[in-house]
Order: sequence, then C-alpha cells, then structure tokens
Amino acid sequence: MFQDEFQKKKAANLECEDETQKKSEDELFFEVVGGWNEKGRIFGLGAAAHSYYDRPTCEEKNGKKSRREYIKSLESQVVELAAKNDDQQKELDQTKEELDQTKQELGETKKTLAKTTESFMTFKKEVEKFM
Repeated sequence: MFQDEFQKKKAANLECEDETQKKSEDELFFEVVGGWNEKGRIFGLGAAAHSYYDRPTCEEKNGKKSRREYIKSLESQVVELAAKNDDQQKELDQTKEELDQTKQELGETKKTLAKTTESFMTFKKEVEKFM
C-alpha cells in the first residue's frame, strides 16, 4: 500500500531538476505514511519513531503559519519587483530610443558643420585673394 506510493514519490523526486527541492528518502517516507499520528507515532516505526524523527512542538506547528505568511510576503515582493522591473524596462527602452534619435541628430549636425566649415574655408580663400 505505502510501498507503491513511496516508489512513485521517490521516482518523481529523482526526476526533480532543482537540487534544493529534492527530498531525502526519510522525508518521502514521512510524507507517504502521513507523519505523526495523534498517539505520537509514525506508521511502521511505532514508538521508535522518536529515535528517527523529531516531533514538532506546538510553537513549531504555529511557526508553519508564520512561514506561510512569510511565503505570501515573498510572493508579493516578487510581484512588486516584477512590476518595477517592467517599469524599468520600459524606461530603458525609451532611453534607448532617445539615444538613437540623439545619435541621428548628432550625425546630421556633423554633416552641417562639415558643410559650413567647407564654405567658410572657401570664403576665407576668396577673401585672402583680395588682400
């Protein structure tokens, strides 16, 4: 009964690519058998369960709620940072467009300056002929 479920969880765990998400066989067993029962035992281990696993205290059980709140807080931070990232990406795209436009205007200004310089040099030569 539990053996099949354990083998399925173990196979799924081995396929998990994220090493931080992988669980030990002990953790998988603990999940499959349902953890601690009301008598303070774990299926298959009986009273010896305390030799293998630490039973959570009331504070630790309540800590799970704070972990959930912490996770929700992290999720909201991720959403907020993603929105901020989108805004910054839009700003960056706009800045790139402005930079491209400025480069184009600078190129046109250089061409105009070159023409003006050429005209000035020609004019200067003509003036020097009369002096």
